[in-house]
Amino acid sequence: MVGEGGAAELFGGDDERAAQVAAARERFVRLARRPDREIDLAEAALLIAAEEYPGLDVGVYLSRLDALAQRVRGRLAAKSVEPESPEADEASLAALSEVLFDEEGFRGAEPDDFYSPRHSFVNEVIEHKRGLPITLSVIYCEVARRAGLHAVGINLPGRFIVQFRGKHLSVYVNPFDRGTRLPDERDALAERVFGQRVELSPDHLRPASRKQILARMLGNLLGNYLRQRPPNLSKALAAVERMLAIYPSAEQVRDRGLILRAMGHQTINQAPAIAEQNQLAAVRLLEHAAQLLGSAWFDLKLYARLGEGTTDATSTGGTADEIWQLLARQN
Repeated sequence: MVGEGGAAELFGGDDERAAQVAAARERFVRLARRPDREIDLAEAALLIAAEEYPGLDVGVYLSRLDALAQRVRGRLAAKSVEPESPEADEASLAALSEVLFDEEGFRGAEPDDFYSPRHSFVNEVIEHKRGLPITLSVIYCEVARRAGLHAVGINLPGRFIVQFRGKHLSVYVNPFDRGTRLPDERDALAERVFGQRVELSPDHLRPASRKQILARMLGNLLGNYLRQRPPNLSKALAAVERMLAIYPSAEQVRDRGLILRAMGHQTINQAPAIAEQNQLAAVRLLEHAAQLLGSAWFDLKLYARLGEGTTDATSTGGTADEIWQLLARQN
């Protein structure tokens, strides 16, 4: 599929790299389709990164999370508290904070670099200690789990935090802000996280499932790739296709159709320059553009039918009709 690599990607790309990307996708889809409780969240998150970094050794980074958890257990052992006592929960919170934030220095990405895609990749966050709220929360929860503790992700609108759940207390924690503890009361929590009054419902504070976390990570990537100038369409497509593997929805079908449409137009625009060098290559490029546009037409037409009555169903159907007319003219 032609993306930012242009004709070189279509004609003579790196076969080994493509095979590694395909293998990472296959492993991710197979894992993400398991029942939620059977998904290893850290492994699945690293497989998202493995498409960006073909050949990524997922096992190496899982071992590094194991090592962090071992240090947390060591800290707890040194505190000499009774495992079932109320003090054990405070000691566990302190051990997590000491290892992850005081010693390792995990913290949020800088505002001027917040939308860099690398902050969505767990391997990069482990290496460079900076990340998005959700990637830092995944690391927090997975280190806690490996240390025999319990922490869950909380899917707030526009922000992600965790809740440490001990035997005697539960505490909201903000890994993006170096593990600061947050108020239990909803209004106070919202004001601390967002810096202003935001209405939160009890549903906002329910633990996120592993699939919800993975889908939100991919949604962040999708937005980041589309925000780039020019948009990175091939990587945006890869993100939305993996979202469809987790939680198929009409909206994601629409998004895939719109990305495929943009890729088709982009590929058509590349053809004149390619034709100057190789007419056959230009013909093959246009054939590929027709395939992209045909797939886009199918997705957008399907969304227009599935989403009948929604605000954008009619306009999406109109876009599909425009694609059909373009394909007819090309034929």
